[in-house]
Amino acid sequence: MKFSLKTLLFVAAFGVFATTSCSEKTAENAEATAESAANDAAANTEAAGDAVENATDNAAADVNAATTPEAGDTAVVRDQPANGVVDQTQKQ
Repeated sequence: MKFSLKTLLFVAAFGVFATTSCSEKTAENAEATAESAANDAAANTEAAGDAVENATDNAAADVNAATTPEAGDTAVVRDQPANGVVDQTQKQ
């Protein structure tokens, strides 16, 4: 099969054009993908921060509930030596 010089130049030019347009579209897609990934990362970070904040609030509420005196609670804490029951105490 015989090809003329014009046909070969046309095919080569078309190949360059097709490659360039594909490269531009690929670059646009890559940019959109990177932007989407950044948005997703920001949203995930914010959601994780909210989850940590909620967990901290819940833990604080549990501690408050556990340490709030109940009706009839008569326990009294006194700062007295243990009379040898404890081997060591903190030095002040």
